[in-house]
Amino acid sequence: MDQLAITEKDGANYHLYILEGALNAYTMGEFQNTLYEAVIFKNIVLDMSELVELDPSGVGFLMAAFNDAEEYGHKLYFLSLSNEAEKALAATGFKNEFHLINSITEIG
Repeated sequence: MDQLAITEKDGANYHLYILEGALNAYTMGEFQNTLYEAVIFKNIVLDMSELVELDPSGVGFLMAAFNDAEEYGHKLYFLSLSNEAEKALAATGFKNEFHLINSITEIG
């Protein structure tokens, strides 16, 4: 079974999570609660450049967190999508609705 490694960093007006590995039904557990709580308080950036898997449950989780952030007046940014993350988000038909960035400097 694949694993998910998460590294955290604070920025001036955001909190960054660097995701490495697989984001799926088996790995998102504790991170799910962490992210749902974090989007309430500040902008969040998910560096997805090192994701090797993003399954439909992972996409659903990200969509829910994205909507929660908007509801609380914050943004959830997706930074540097891996090929797998790009394909999974494109498959939703909503890829262009997400805040996709290629650099931290793009945070508004």
